[in-house]
Amino acid sequence: MTEYSGRSVSYYTVFIKSPTTPAKCPYSAECNDIIEALGMNYAEGNAFKAIWRRAAQRTLGKAKVGAKPDGLYDAEKVAFFGERLVEQSKQFKEQGVIK
Repeated sequence: MTEYSGRSVSYYTVFIKSPTTPAKCPYSAECNDIIEALGMNYAEGNAFKAIWRRAAQRTLGKAKVGAKPDGLYDAEKVAFFGERLVEQSKQFKEQGVIK
């Protein structure tokens, strides 16, 4: 499968051999499942995906086709979406919204 098909691809899945919870069986975790389970918004999900991709490329050798090995693209995405999260938090605070 092409690694930038818009579908679930190998760099968004990781096998957990030794879970930190005692007596928990090994399992596969998928980035999008975690995003949905935690109810992340657009900015949170995109920052999380960028961190996931960067780490998967660095530690597992799993990368998007054409990804540069320096990880700069994903680091810039984390910074961009991090700024969005700061703005969202400020807006929530100003509006008295607790989420």
